[in-house]
Amino acid sequence: SYQSQSMYFPLIACRMVRISLKYGWTKSSCVGLVCLAFSLVSVFSDFSEGYSLAKTSMSVAGSDKRVLCSIMTITYGMINIWKEPIQAILPQMKDVYNMSLKYGLIDNALATGMFHAYRAFFSGSLLKPFSKEVALFMRHNLERHERRIIHLSVVPIFNAISCLRGRSSGSGANYVDEFITEEHLAEALRNKETTFCECMLAIKLMCSFVFRRLHEIKPIARQYLELFERQGSASAQFINIYCIFYGGLLSLHYYRESRDQFWMDRAEHAIQKMEVWTVESVWNFENKLLLLQAERHYAFGEMDRAAEKYKLAQESSKKHRFVHEEALTCELAAAFHEKTGNVQFVAELIDRAVNCYQTWGAEGKVESLLIDDESYDGSMLTFGLETKR
Repeated sequence: SYQSQSMYFPLIACRMVRISLKYGWTKSSCVGLVCLAFSLVSVFSDFSEGYSLAKTSMSVAGSDKRVLCSIMTITYGMINIWKEPIQAILPQMKDVYNMSLKYGLIDNALATGMFHAYRAFFSGSLLKPFSKEVALFMRHNLERHERRIIHLSVVPIFNAISCLRGRSSGSGANYVDEFITEEHLAEALRNKETTFCECMLAIKLMCSFVFRRLHEIKPIARQYLELFERQGSASAQFINIYCIFYGGLLSLHYYRESRDQFWMDRAEHAIQKMEVWTVESVWNFENKLLLLQAERHYAFGEMDRAAEKYKLAQESSKKHRFVHEEALTCELAAAFHEKTGNVQFVAELIDRAVNCYQTWGAEGKVESLLIDDESYDGSMLTFGLETKR
């Protein structure tokens, strides 16, 4: 498989295409084409060529639904995310899931369902209805299919949703430290489940940053960010996006605190990656790049440029319908303006952040922000923006 033998995957894909070119095309040839397309994207970062080749593979497959299911899982889940608005891809992945079940392609259906869960979570799908979808998917898998690895892969998503919604035992903020631990990450690495480890890390980084558990996550960030940066320096897979994004935000915070060059190196790597990806899809990546740039200007004391980038990041998040990232941008912008003494902007930004978090369904986060829910009137200047220790 790609995950266990990734160094051989592009070679096999190329061989499949060469055989088809030499002896003629069949419907099965499109599997080789889409695998080559995925290699171009994930290994060589040739997004445009991979995207074009994936479309060709779907044309070659024609009306063969069983072959199309496998091709569309790779195309929608791993290739199109670099070129098309991710929100538009989610319904297509649901269709592939249902089609795969209809034609008895259970493994393909479950893989598609898992891909959809991660993409829906990180793209900011509304948490209340999404939590029901994830719970139903997990229950069906356990009752009918019993694919343990699929179940284990989706459990962190389910727990993260519970944490954000405030439905876990204790408060959401405290639960962040419990549902993915350093031991879980280390065990995944020992078992050579590198992708699963990176998935857990991305969720851990995201939830820790959202809940401002910055002190608690710092040892894990220091240990794992550089590790995955070295291992995946030339790769482009979906989960890389969010490890790099939230890792970059954490790194910039730590750099402001310590002036440790280690953290600025991680941040610069994140910004460089996001610049490349924004060229491919302004919709999916522009707001993330702008927020990282704002935080970097803040770290360097370039306050006017930071203020401008925060504003652009908020506008981009809203325009491209990433409500959770708009909430985060407003929260960070409020902290910035409060620190620089521009208090006239703070109340409005905090109010907008709370509204966006509520729209997303992250009531656990809202509770951690507000000193007193009942007395909140949108005019408080500080409530939880500082690092929780």
